[in-house]
Amino acid sequence: MFFAVMLLAGIGAWYGLKKEELPDVTFNTVRITVTYPGASADEVEYHVTQPLEEVLGSVEEIYRLSSSTAAGTSVITAEIERGAEDIDAVLGAIRQEVLSVDLPDAIRDTPRFRVFKTSRKAIIDIGIISTASPMLGTGERRALQSKALELENRLLALPEVSRVDRSGWLEDEIHINVDPRKLLDYDIPFNTVMEEITRSNVRQPAGSIETLQEPRVTIYGELRTPEELESLAVQGGFEGQVVRLKDIATIDYGHEKNQSILKINGYEGIFLKVTKSSSTGILDAISAVDKAVEHYRSVQPEGTPLRVVSLDDESLDLQNRLSIIGINGSIGFVLILIVLFIFLDARSGFWVALGIPFSFCFTLACALLAGYSVNNITLAAVIIVMGIVVDDALVIAENIRRSSRHGASLHEAAAEGTSMMALPVTASIITTCIAFIPLFFFEGRFGSMVSFIPAVITLMLAGSLLESLFILPGHMTLLPAGHASPRREHWFDRWEQLYAQLLRSLLAFRWPVIALFTALFAASLLLGASSLSFVMFPDEETRQIRITGQAPEGNSQKKTAELTRPLEEIIMASAGREVIGLRNEIARSRRGSAVGENAFRMRVEIVPKEQRQTSADELIRQWKAAAAKAAPRLEKLKFSKTRHGQDSGSAVEILVKDNSETRRREAVDALAASMKGIPGLMNIEVDQPENTKEYIITLDRDRIRRLDIDPSETARTLRAALEGSILYEFSSVNEPVAVRFTTGIAAKNSLEAMLQLPVENRSGYLVPLKDIVNVETHNRPGSITRQDQVRFSSVYADIGASSGLTPLKLAAQLEDQVFGELGRRFPSTGFEFGGEIRDTRESGNAFLFSIIAVLVLIFLVLVILFNSIRKTLLIMITIPFGLTGIITALYLHGIQFYGFFAVIGALGLAGVIINDAIIMVTRLDRLTSGQTEVPDRLIADAASTRLRAVILTTVTTVAGMMPTAYGVAGYDPMLAQMMLVLCWGLVAGSLVTLVLVPCFYRIMIVPGRSRRT
Repeated sequence: MFFAVMLLAGIGAWYGLKKEELPDVTFNTVRITVTYPGASADEVEYHVTQPLEEVLGSVEEIYRLSSSTAAGTSVITAEIERGAEDIDAVLGAIRQEVLSVDLPDAIRDTPRFRVFKTSRKAIIDIGIISTASPMLGTGERRALQSKALELENRLLALPEVSRVDRSGWLEDEIHINVDPRKLLDYDIPFNTVMEEITRSNVRQPAGSIETLQEPRVTIYGELRTPEELESLAVQGGFEGQVVRLKDIATIDYGHEKNQSILKINGYEGIFLKVTKSSSTGILDAISAVDKAVEHYRSVQPEGTPLRVVSLDDESLDLQNRLSIIGINGSIGFVLILIVLFIFLDARSGFWVALGIPFSFCFTLACALLAGYSVNNITLAAVIIVMGIVVDDALVIAENIRRSSRHGASLHEAAAEGTSMMALPVTASIITTCIAFIPLFFFEGRFGSMVSFIPAVITLMLAGSLLESLFILPGHMTLLPAGHASPRREHWFDRWEQLYAQLLRSLLAFRWPVIALFTALFAASLLLGASSLSFVMFPDEETRQIRITGQAPEGNSQKKTAELTRPLEEIIMASAGREVIGLRNEIARSRRGSAVGENAFRMRVEIVPKEQRQTSADELIRQWKAAAAKAAPRLEKLKFSKTRHGQDSGSAVEILVKDNSETRRREAVDALAASMKGIPGLMNIEVDQPENTKEYIITLDRDRIRRLDIDPSETARTLRAALEGSILYEFSSVNEPVAVRFTTGIAAKNSLEAMLQLPVENRSGYLVPLKDIVNVETHNRPGSITRQDQVRFSSVYADIGASSGLTPLKLAAQLEDQVFGELGRRFPSTGFEFGGEIRDTRESGNAFLFSIIAVLVLIFLVLVILFNSIRKTLLIMITIPFGLTGIITALYLHGIQFYGFFAVIGALGLAGVIINDAIIMVTRLDRLTSGQTEVPDRLIADAASTRLRAVILTTVTTVAGMMPTAYGVAGYDPMLAQMMLVLCWGLVAGSLVTLVLVPCFYRIMIVPGRSRRT
């Protein structure tokens, strides 16, 4: 009954659990964004970034501050110590400190805060484009944005969606472009026109009439269209000439100034980045979004050039893993059944196999109660223990069966067989769980996510232990009426006898056997040291390809967008087969800040590996060859695969830190030149802003005082003339529309023309700006990046696939050969690694701690179980010998680089591999206890009774993992190495258990027992 209830609870829990890409984790990262329209990067840094960084530096729980400052924008990222006791209190302190800073009046919006949570992660990008033209004019953009807004409103109406962010969107505006020459002709001050427009735009409540119904009165005089603005009188009266706004300015619809261009599948467009609600699973959210998008497509008129495309669907990885779990898990389950039916009788095999669905349902029910979700990480944990969960049931079932064959009744056999194995089976479950416990203490964003693995594994194994000790024995007593317990000889009995004979021979030569295994172990260590290297995330098949390049110097954003069209057409020729879609960002850097208008970055999304015949490397080779012919004007073209877990997408990321702009640029150039001389490095890219010309205008205070001019009027005039001043906003059918007052394009093209603008003194006379200011020319960076309040630039590089280098090896080489020399040339400049190298080095201490912690905890559990340090050491001998299987398997499979998840697999192996040894030593102790003399024959016979259990537990575990390790029904790079390590490590461990453990038992335990006797 309990078994059936648990199965039903598990099925119900499956439908109740959210399906997510990642566990529900709040990363210890806060992003603060402040917009300062019209300000240069230097001014934003001075007025915004530096004051905010100073106050944030007083928050003790922040251990790293990074910022990216560009013209008009400051983005600050604060990373909080992982050990912070109260994250909410820290976030409150950060918000309080930021809001306490007195920012410039021109900053109209309050700072925006974003705390990174996986439950509020963007799940898909919906692109809206028009195939009528590759680039958007003002009219086309207004029409496209109107359509995008319709879709956005549909998406926001979904309960599964919490937020929609826009990319490539430009706010609607009405532009009033004043002609400075006409101002002079009509003798009208620039600021007077601004003030007149602002005063004339009126909309406010006036109160109510004192009658019975009290009707409201509203004064309405809004200027909402270009026509209404054109007819506005800005000067003149009863007797003077009336000058209307259309006489001195052109007024038309427009958009805010774009800092970059976004193209989708070759057309300028808009992205809607959809974020799901925290209460909805990603699969449900994606399904709802897809339905809304499909309905939106269906209501568009026939023949419309409007296209809606979906990119960065975050559910694909989860669906792929669910498919792998379903198909590979089913294959593994069938293989386990086959193995059980071969090695055990059908009855025992059936009841043992039922432990898998019971453990799975038990885990689902507990996960629902604990608030977990079904995600990539928890599914990985399930796959890890898919074959392990039957190990304890196998041992108990085999022991019950053996007792029954020796004459005990079914109930006696069930009680005796279970009680005999209860303690060692419990110990084996505990040691397996212990092996994964250190994952709780891994730091960083990966540590936050993998911390769910030990919890799920513990639940699976706890369910397995519960079923094995309390449910399986009852099932094993169930027989049809009149059916007797089978006592005939099993086909495997013959193999047990052969094994006993072989083991007796090996025990006679135990020292040479130990020497042979030791030599193999030493050889495998040498092989691993010479042929294997650690990389945090090995460069497996990717789902994204990155392309960077430049148009010839001097090209505008729009011209660069035109020049990249042939390359886009080459890539989109594979759309529907290898390519899902592409995005092309012009004048935008890796970190999202502005760069030269001739620079572009493409990100190509390709279909998963299983769904295409062409590899990512082959696609790059084909596109590179085609681009050389079709797009010869593009320069510095670089193609590379993105790397899992790294935002930069590059294996090497070096931060060059120095507040001196000149010195830092020299150091960056020297570093890049040195890196070009290192074999194996490729795609070396310097990410530092282009220097842009900046005019520094200073006020001639003596002349200003003499001419009786208000200095603030001068600044206001210049800002409005160049950036434009938002005079007011009004509501429209869709979005608020801003009215921007500025000068015409012709005036902005020349500083001399701009300085002809008249400024009115307090006596009403007009004075040209050029008479009261001085102009200096400087080169200033277009954007500024800082870390811990020091400016830095980044140098990126990829590692050639055939170079044999790893990021860690390369880092050591750079430190030895390059950093020392550069440190002497630039003593005030700092060089440090970021990205994957920094993450790997930070994880190195966690790996070392994990290994030590696992060994110590396993040692303590075994000492408690056996009350013997010798037996504990004997069992733990299997752990290092398991490395022989791991290293040999990786080498024979041609794997040169093992990664983060392979190490997790090796950690888990430490707990799994000793399970067979625990059973073996327990059996040896039981059958040799009380013997004054323990001959080799007795040890061999005792060990032979565990042959079936050892082989069964190994084969079932390997059978459950093998389909995933080799990608039988779908390849998962995160899981493949982990499963491969566990599979072949267990095979090696089983051989050690069957051969080496009895030999060591004969040497370490038997002599001590004889002396005590």
